[in-house]
Amino acid sequence: MKYSMILKSPEDYTGPGYDQTKILNFVKQLGWELLPVQGSYNKWWFTSQFVEGKRYQLMNGSRYYKLVINGSDFGIECIGDYNGWSFAGEIRSEIKRMRNKEAA
Repeated sequence: MKYSMILKSPEDYTGPGYDQTKILNFVKQLGWELLPVQGSYNKWWFTSQFVEGKRYQLMNGSRYYKLVINGSDFGIECIGDYNGWSFAGEIRSEIKRMRNKEAA
Protein backbone atom coordinates (compact mmCIF):
# COMPACT_ATOMS: atom_id res chain seq x y z
CA MET A 1 0.00 0.00 0.00
CA LYS A 2 1.09 3.57 -0.70
CA TYR A 3 1.36 6.12 2.11
CA SER A 4 0.56 9.81 1.59
CA MET A 5 1.50 12.03 4.51
CA ILE A 6 -0.95 14.69 5.70
CA LEU A 7 1.25 16.36 8.34
CA LYS A 8 4.67 15.72 9.86
CA SER A 9 6.19 17.04 13.08
CA PRO A 10 9.12 19.44 12.58
CA GLU A 11 12.53 17.73 12.65
CA ASP A 12 13.57 19.57 15.82
CA TYR A 13 10.35 18.77 17.72
CA THR A 14 11.04 16.70 20.84
CA GLY A 15 7.51 16.51 22.26
CA PRO A 16 5.33 13.45 22.71
CA GLY A 17 4.20 13.26 19.08
CA TYR A 18 0.73 13.36 17.61
CA ASP A 19 -2.23 12.69 19.88
CA GLN A 20 -4.35 9.93 18.30
CA THR A 21 -7.49 11.02 20.12
CA LYS A 22 -7.27 14.61 18.85
CA ILE A 23 -6.65 13.51 15.26
CA LEU A 24 -9.49 10.96 15.37
CA ASN A 25 -11.87 13.55 16.83
CA PHE A 26 -10.88 16.09 14.16
CA VAL A 27 -11.43 13.61 11.31
CA LYS A 28 -14.79 12.62 12.81
CA GLN A 29 -15.66 16.32 13.13
CA LEU A 30 -15.19 16.54 9.35
CA GLY A 31 -17.98 13.98 9.05
CA TRP A 32 -15.92 10.85 8.46
CA GLU A 33 -16.82 7.53 10.02
CA LEU A 34 -13.81 5.43 11.04
CA LEU A 35 -13.46 1.75 11.93
CA PRO A 36 -10.30 0.36 13.62
CA VAL A 37 -8.16 -1.94 11.47
CA GLN A 38 -8.02 -5.33 13.18
CA GLY A 39 -4.60 -6.18 14.56
CA SER A 40 -3.32 -2.60 14.32
CA TYR A 41 -3.09 0.05 17.02
CA ASN A 42 -2.58 3.06 14.71
CA LYS A 43 -4.78 2.49 11.64
CA TRP A 44 -8.48 3.13 10.92
CA TRP A 45 -10.58 2.46 7.83
CA PHE A 46 -12.59 5.34 6.39
CA THR A 47 -16.03 3.80 5.89
CA SER A 48 -18.38 6.68 5.09
CA GLN A 49 -18.94 10.41 5.39
CA PHE A 50 -21.88 12.46 6.59
CA VAL A 51 -22.61 15.47 4.39
CA GLU A 52 -25.53 17.72 5.32
CA GLY A 53 -27.04 14.96 7.45
CA LYS A 54 -26.81 12.26 4.77
CA ARG A 55 -24.47 9.29 5.02
CA TYR A 56 -22.42 8.45 1.94
CA GLN A 57 -20.63 5.10 1.78
CA LEU A 58 -17.08 5.28 0.48
CA MET A 59 -17.06 1.83 -1.07
CA ASN A 60 -19.10 -1.32 -1.00
CA GLY A 61 -17.14 -4.43 -0.15
CA SER A 62 -13.46 -4.21 0.71
CA ARG A 63 -12.03 -1.15 2.43
CA TYR A 64 -9.77 1.22 0.54
CA TYR A 65 -8.53 4.24 2.55
CA LYS A 66 -6.80 3.97 5.93
CA LEU A 67 -5.95 6.77 8.33
CA VAL A 68 -2.52 6.03 9.81
CA ILE A 69 -1.33 7.90 12.92
CA ASN A 70 2.35 7.52 13.72
CA GLY A 71 4.30 9.31 16.44
CA SER A 72 5.80 11.97 14.16
CA ASP A 73 3.34 12.04 11.25
CA PHE A 74 -0.08 10.95 10.07
CA GLY A 75 -1.52 10.27 6.65
CA ILE A 76 -3.53 8.13 4.27
CA GLU A 77 -2.65 4.62 3.18
CA CYS A 78 -4.31 3.05 0.14
CA ILE A 79 -3.63 1.01 -2.96
CA GLY A 80 -3.83 3.87 -5.46
CA ASP A 81 -0.99 6.38 -5.29
CA TYR A 82 -2.91 9.31 -6.80
CA ASN A 83 -6.09 8.57 -4.83
CA GLY A 84 -4.24 8.55 -1.50
CA TRP A 85 -2.32 11.71 -2.39
CA SER A 86 -5.54 13.47 -3.41
CA PHE A 87 -7.46 12.36 -0.30
CA ALA A 88 -4.56 13.43 1.97
CA GLY A 89 -4.64 16.82 0.21
CA GLU A 90 -8.36 17.20 0.95
CA ILE A 91 -7.80 16.61 4.65
CA ARG A 92 -4.76 18.93 4.64
CA SER A 93 -6.96 21.65 3.09
CA GLU A 94 -9.57 21.14 5.82
CA ILE A 95 -6.88 21.50 8.48
CA LYS A 96 -5.73 24.79 6.92
CA ARG A 97 -9.31 26.00 6.67
CA MET A 98 -9.94 25.22 10.35
CA ARG A 99 -6.69 26.93 11.40
CA ASN A 100 -7.61 30.05 9.42
CA LYS A 101 -11.09 30.03 10.94
CA GLU A 102 -9.61 29.81 14.46
CA ALA A 103 -7.11 32.61 13.74
CA ALA A 104 -9.84 34.99 12.54
